[in-house]
This record gives sequence, structure tokens and C-alpha cells, in this order.
Amino acid sequence: MSDQHDLFSAPEARQEAREISAWSVSEFNERVKALVKGAFGSFRIQGFVSGFARSAARGGHIYFELQERENAEDAQASAVVNMILWRGARSKLEGAIRELGGDLDDQQVYFQVSPDLYVKSGRLSLIIEDIDVEASLGAQKLDRERLLRKLAAEGLLERNRALPLPLVPLRIGLVTSFESAAYHDFTQELGLYGLAFRILAVDARMQGAESEITVPVALAALGRRSGELDAVALIRGGGSRSDLAAFDSEPIARAIAACPLPVLTGIGHEIDRSVADEVGHRSFKTPTAVAQFLGERVDEFLEGLLERGRKIRQESEAILRQESTRMDTRAHRFQRLADRRLARARQSLSRRRAVLPSLLRGALEREQRRMSERERRIAPRRILSDLSRRATGLGDRRRSLKRATERRLLRDSQALDHRDERLKLLDPRRVLARGFSITYGPDGRALRRAKGLRPGETLLTRLAEGRVESETRKIETEGSE
Repeated sequence: MSDQHDLFSAPEARQEAREISAWSVSEFNERVKALVKGAFGSFRIQGFVSGFARSAARGGHIYFELQERENAEDAQASAVVNMILWRGARSKLEGAIRELGGDLDDQQVYFQVSPDLYVKSGRLSLIIEDIDVEASLGAQKLDRERLLRKLAAEGLLERNRALPLPLVPLRIGLVTSFESAAYHDFTQELGLYGLAFRILAVDARMQGAESEITVPVALAALGRRSGELDAVALIRGGGSRSDLAAFDSEPIARAIAACPLPVLTGIGHEIDRSVADEVGHRSFKTPTAVAQFLGERVDEFLEGLLERGRKIRQESEAILRQESTRMDTRAHRFQRLADRRLARARQSLSRRRAVLPSLLRGALEREQRRMSERERRIAPRRILSDLSRRATGLGDRRRSLKRATERRLLRDSQALDHRDERLKLLDPRRVLARGFSITYGPDGRALRRAKGLRPGETLLTRLAEGRVESETRKIETEGSE
């Protein structure tokens, strides 16, 4: 405020103020414009660029902001100034812009500028005259090194690298843009190996501000399925510095460090390694190189298996030859032993053959005597006598059984006749025939007592012949007067 007071308190300003009763807005803005341009002239300024790509896409002049931040990831700016790159200056500075990556957004850039105030709106802007490429690249490198030191202090640079990479990584999680050449190069290269690779791909934006959101989300999604995967490939097909700037960002670096699977990066940096490369398990220049590494790793494992198989076969053949020799030796010994035992067996058989006829004759004679004895025992007359005795006994038993059956049937018949007589005596019809009757109450049940009946109720009386319906008039029970 003191500087402005001094400027407007200059002798010329005081003289003009005495002559003019009031300035117009445009006169004031013209005065401020002249004072600002005269006070600052051409000078150097640095800060983080914002809105460059959005304005540059329309062609012509480029309008954007230069922000003062702690670092590129800081969302809040502590101070902002408007910047203008006129069309004429833009064509001269195209080379410098391309060297910085084409898209200057979120990069710390050094500009040579001069102040200007647009009289109509009173908007103060800085007009870009030149870009200090060397200083700007140095600032980006410092930001990158600052982030790497921060991650190292938290132990995140080694976290993913410490994860074991399987010997046969066939189940691969893939983070890239499905529409990119990187996706097709990677999958096509893996297919050339003819191995049973399984790829679980998650689509993500691989450049621009969206990358810092979609890439961590994709890595987290694959991390939740770590039991189904062996490794993750994070790939894109190269590009300018600004295209790859997201892979120097803190959100992507932290997402790689937090991933429970080894992350193989193929970002496409031709010169420098990105922060993502430093944090990942292993880095490669291109997506194709990542695929080649995976294919060759599996091939090496298979070659190792084949080599072990060859060694096992050689050792097995040597063992088989030794065992074959040993078996041949044992076979010869066994043959000699068998020959000796067979010779002894033949001698024993010869001796037994000599005594066998006499043994057979003795056995036959004994059997003949036994058969003769049995023939005498089963002579026909003995058999007939025995059958006659048994027939006589069966006849006696048949007659005895018949007499017992007749006696039992007689007793059972008499008992049935007795029971039939008793049933006839108990037949209700015979009781009714003797002059008795049965009276049924209003509920249809036979009455045994008068108690419980009321005058006026209808009763039904059954006689030996016919029925009588009556109505109660007076009811008396035993003991009633």
C-alpha cells in the first residue's frame, strides 16, 4: 500500500488530480496500467500451471493461471495470477512447450513475463515473453526427488519390491486403457508364448488428471482379489513428459506400494524412471518388455523342469542299469539254487515212486475189507425187517393220534354249545319277550334312572313287539316323597 501511495503521490499525479475533479474508471485503469508496466518491466516468475491444456485446445491465444503451491499434489493454491500467451509468442515458444511435454498443467514452470492490465475489465495479467526450459525441468526433478525422499522415509520404496514374485506367474492382473496400443501389444506378446496365461484386466485412464484417480482404484480392485492373481502389470505406451506426469504423482505411488501383489511397470519412459517405476516391484521400458519378462520367466521355469527331468531320467537309467546287473547276478544264483533243489526233489520223488505201488495195494486192500463189512451190514433182508418194524410203529401212532383228535373235537363242540346257550339267554329280544321293555331318553340313550329327566320331555319305549312314544308328566326318584 505504501508503494501505491508513493506512485499516486508523485508531483504529476497531484497536479493532475487538482485539474480533474474525478477520474473515469478507464482513466484510472490506464493510469494503473502505465504505473504497473513502468514499475515492473520484464521479470521472471515461477509457479504451477493450471488450465493450460483446456485453453490451448481452442487454438489462438492461451489463457491460464499460475498458482503458488507447496507441491504439484497440493489442491489448494495460496496465490494465483492470470497468464496470457499471445498467438504470436505461442508459435515462437512451441519448441519449449514440446520439450516440457506439451501439456504444462500441474508442472512447475519458469516464465519471463511483463505485466499488463486490461483497461476494460481492470484485469491484471502477466504476458508471457519466454519460457526457461532448463529451470522448469530442474524444478520438476526437484519435486520428483522430494516425493521419493518422502516415500523412502515412510518405507514405501521397498514395500512392493519385498513381495515374492511366483516362479510361474500365469495369473496376471492388468491395469491399462482397453483402447490403447499397450493393451494389444501386451496381450499379443503373451499369446506368442503359447502358455496358459490368464489375464484379469481393469480399465483406467493412463494420462491426465483422471489417471491419479482411476489407476489407484484399479490397483485396489485387483488387490482385493490377490488370492486369484500372481502379479499386476501397470502399462501404457509411452508419450510426452506431460502425458506421463501422473506416474510421478503421490496417489499412484502410494497405491502401488499398498498393493498386496508384485506390480510390474511398463510406463514407456524413454529416458528417466518415473516414481511409479521406483515404487514398483520391477520396471520395464515398454508393455511388450513386461510381457516378455513374464513369458521368459515361465519358459525358464519350464526349461528348468525339463532339465531336472533329463537329470532324473539319466540318474534313473544309471540306477536301473545297476539294479539290472544286480538282478542278473541274483537270477544266476537263484537258478543254481533252484537246480539243486529240483535235483533233490527229483530224487525224493523217485524214492516215493518206488514205494508207492506197495502203499497203494495196502490201501486198496484195507478199503476192500471196509466195503465188505458195510455190504454185510446193509443186506436186503435186514433192510426189509427194519422197514416192517418202522411201518408197524407208524400205524400204532396214526391210530392213537386219531383217537386223541376225536376226543378233542368232542370237548370243543360241547363247549361251543354251552356258550351258544349262554348267549341266547343274554339276547335282549328274549328279555323283552318275558315282558320287559327298554326306554330311551331325549338324547337317544337307554334310561337307567329317572334322575335328570324333566317334565314335558319325549321318551321312546321299545317292547318285544313295537315301540311306544310317551311324554313325561311326573318324575319320581328313590327317596323322594
